[in-house]
Amino acid sequence: MIAFVGILFAAAVVPSPEYRAAQELSEHARQLYDQAQYTQAEPLYRQAVEAWGRLGPDAAQNRAIDLRNLGALLRAIGRYHDAEPLLNEAVRELEVTGSDSMELERALFNLAALYRSEGELPRAESFAIRAVDLAGKRADVPAPDRQAPRLVLASIYLDQRRYQEAESVLNEALEGADGAIAAAAYNSLSSIAINRDDFPKAEEYARQALYFARLALPPGHPAVAAAWNNLAQASRFEGKYLEAERDYRQAISVWEDKLGPAHPFVAQGLMNLAAFYHERGREAGAESLYARAAEILEEAFGKTDPRTLSARNELAEVLRAERRFTESEKLGRSTLEGLEKVLQAGDPALLRAQTNYARLQATKYK
Repeated sequence: MIAFVGILFAAAVVPSPEYRAAQELSEHARQLYDQAQYTQAEPLYRQAVEAWGRLGPDAAQNRAIDLRNLGALLRAIGRYHDAEPLLNEAVRELEVTGSDSMELERALFNLAALYRSEGELPRAESFAIRAVDLAGKRADVPAPDRQAPRLVLASIYLDQRRYQEAESVLNEALEGADGAIAAAAYNSLSSIAINRDDFPKAEEYARQALYFARLALPPGHPAVAAAWNNLAQASRFEGKYLEAERDYRQAISVWEDKLGPAHPFVAQGLMNLAAFYHERGREAGAESLYARAAEILEEAFGKTDPRTLSARNELAEVLRAERRFTESEKLGRSTLEGLEKVLQAGDPALLRAQTNYARLQATKYK
């Protein structure tokens, strides 16, 4: 997971008091963002955008930079619909003002990350490739700016199950990397290993991610939670159940604290913990977690989004295990039909729902 890899910069200092005031707002906001104090940073970025706007055309580039930074912040906390118009406007303005390519690249990879979060993977890939190309055209681009769009591109490949391509990009990004870049790259490598059922390797990568995240980021940063989540996944499949539950709860707690209880990352953590409970026969706990995750995903992405439908389908599977067959069949059938409308045949989420429904049919007649 790379949602929190990003470099936010204020514009250069200029002599007038109005410019200095705008820059101070921007700089203070950036410091809060770096500390994952998103609630406090948001109003300051909004004030900075307004302050730059009042200064007219000479501050247009400064305004576009902080518009991008505000969009990046809103994306990070899961307010995707609010972030999208700001990031698109920032891209347009940075193109018009002839901004330094690094500033435009940062806007492009944030937009790519946004569309990836919303499940628009082809669109996300096109913006990520543009950002990677821009970063590659200049030898003086700092390492974080060069690698961040590559990490976004790798995460898109991962979502598309293009694991070999993702792995190649990540290994290249890791050359000489440290801090947040290394943490994000190792997190994605851990996810690839989990998808390949190589759980010892997944654990090794997750521990590397946790090491670099703790080294470079403040305690309780969301990127640390991503490492906890992947470590829990690996421990779960290795049969280390106490460690898995502890690490799942660690991840969920950090995401709730920093991003709020309705962030899609929280839903992801809840679903992982719910699946763990279901596997262990702890159905009451799994039921409440899946129900809460489904509510979060519906609010974020809508009732017919495959992520929402999958969460409710898993809830139906828990109801089956509780022998509540009437409720399970109603929910299982409706979510399966919904997934059939939005996913291609052979999609893993659709196959999972089909398996769940077949299990229900086999169980209820026993």
